[in-house]
Amino acid sequence: METYQVLGLIGTLFLLVGVFIPLFLAFSFIHHSIVAFGMLSFFFLLVFVTVPFVLGLVGSIIKDRKVAGILLILASVFSLPIFFGVFGISFVLLLIAGILALTKP
Repeated sequence: METYQVLGLIGTLFLLVGVFIPLFLAFSFIHHSIVAFGMLSFFFLLVFVTVPFVLGLVGSIIKDRKVAGILLILASVFSLPIFFGVFGISFVLLLIAGILALTKP
């Protein structure tokens, strides 16, 4: 596997972490129920995670560097609403993977 593919897969996995962090906050010791956080916001977040997750996964698997780079950069931009790109980690990883895919010959 190429470097951009590994970074893209790791960034895509961090997107899943960004989806489940609010779910665990809903079941925390302080709140005692899912009503305190609101499960509608969790399902609303699932809509936002599907687009960057699919783009990041497809961009990491594709062998064509130009298409993979564009898909990974788009996935990084679309990952920002998901817990700020999981504190910016998935955003940076997907962006670096996209730039590496576009710049290497």
